[in-house]
Amino acid sequence: MAGDGIAGSPSKELRVKEVEVPSVPPSEKLTAGMGLLLELGRREPRMDLAGKPLTDLAVRVEGLLAGGWSKDVLAGILGAPLPEKVTHSVGVIVAARIAKVPPVPVAQRAADGPRRHECPGQGGMCGRPVAFAGQMCGVCRADQT
Repeated sequence: MAGDGIAGSPSKELRVKEVEVPSVPPSEKLTAGMGLLLELGRREPRMDLAGKPLTDLAVRVEGLLAGGWSKDVLAGILGAPLPEKVTHSVGVIVAARIAKVPPVPVAQRAADGPRRHECPGQGGMCGRPVAFAGQMCGVCRADQT
């Protein structure tokens, strides 16, 4: 009968709690940027990121990867040892490190480099460097007058 138990004792009936299922499934998929940041957290637990800092920084890392940076190089830059005493959040520290990384690696920028143009004078044989395509160097301009 109801009320036969001792006050404070567990009920004889087993109550089953229903598990709450989120109404909106997580839309986040693991990206290369997230993977890199999560790997840093696995290597150094103090660098563990989650939630909004993880997703925000992962977008920035994705941009660097798209610019030509390798995962290994970025992991070395972003995963540099933390100071012994961390006074800011790890997200702020990683964001500052990301901000210092040029969008394109130096080697790639040097390969792309500024466009080089040559003077088309002397029947295309001059070849002196000029600022833009079609421009004549000073010597060839003087020869034309």
